[in-house]
Amino acid sequence: MCTHKLKRSPVGRFVAVVAALAMAGSVSLTAWAEGPGPIELSRAQLAADTAEQIPVGFALAQADTGQPAEETIEVTTLETFEEGPSCPVSLSLTYALYSDYIFRGINFSEYAGEGREKPNHQLTVSLAWDTGDFGTFGYDAWFEWFAGQKKIDPDRGGQNLQEVDHSVWWSYSLDDIATDVTLGVTFYQFVNLAHSNRSDGARGNNNDDRSVDVWLSLEHNDAWMWKSLFPDNEDGVLNPSFLLAQDVGSIVGTWMEFGMSHCFPVPGVDNLTITPGYTLMVNCNYWKHGFFIAGDQWSLAAEYDLTPVLQLPDWAGSLALGGELYFFNAYGNFEGPDTHGEIRGQDEFWGGMTVTWSWGG
Repeated sequence: MCTHKLKRSPVGRFVAVVAALAMAGSVSLTAWAEGPGPIELSRAQLAADTAEQIPVGFALAQADTGQPAEETIEVTTLETFEEGPSCPVSLSLTYALYSDYIFRGINFSEYAGEGREKPNHQLTVSLAWDTGDFGTFGYDAWFEWFAGQKKIDPDRGGQNLQEVDHSVWWSYSLDDIATDVTLGVTFYQFVNLAHSNRSDGARGNNNDDRSVDVWLSLEHNDAWMWKSLFPDNEDGVLNPSFLLAQDVGSIVGTWMEFGMSHCFPVPGVDNLTITPGYTLMVNCNYWKHGFFIAGDQWSLAAEYDLTPVLQLPDWAGSLALGGELYFFNAYGNFEGPDTHGEIRGQDEFWGGMTVTWSWGG
């Protein structure tokens, strides 16, 4: 969905009562503090409950006025809404089925003569802890299973599990500049396809089955730039983002991405959003030697929130279905093979569907 949902907090109630001591007759007290029906109290009940709490001077003042006592005492009920503490821990599971696995412009699920696309299954498990003033700490695990793995790598066992990644990260919101900053480390393990990532025997480590990224990402809310056009808008319009990843494992190179996106609710369809996006990718001795723009990627994602449809209670979390389409446009320097003829980028078009369950947060 386009916006974050705030959990409903428990409702606190308090009753403010203005009372007077009646010298004669009966008194009726009507309140709707908790129950649907009125509460009737006789003068004797009031006197028994409050006689010791009413100052003598107050009672004498009432007697001196000579005014008749009120027969009915108005009770005002005020409702206050307090923001209850939200759960600082969040958990999510996302299953994705794609036609291809494209990572930073390179297709890892394509082989000669593939013909009809083989399914590519991906699973992401995410755990995050929001500490409040000290930001959010998180851990992600990602698994990729390719049905045609044996065709790509027949001499290494042909196991379908191609890649396993582990990421630890810390995110902090800089409210003064409306920017979320995230620092992270990702450990990549290429179970079968590791040798394809080694393009230069003189660079990197000797463990071709794994690599490590140290990365920084920035996400900016640019609503302030559009106040003259949308004075009441608080959400980002282009939502610019930046990623800087430095590989310190088997590749030893730098990769950068400059992106923008915007989430739109679909008119007339509750709980459905679409998000178009654009990303410009820059290679710096990453897949290839040299510093150049590798290409740009266009995306379109749709998401439907099933939570209200299924009437899931809060304790059960939320459930969403998604559909995604991507097109990567490889630029000239990235399309040609590198000096060793091992890695070659090309235009790619792919898509898939996702199912996400999330809880907490």
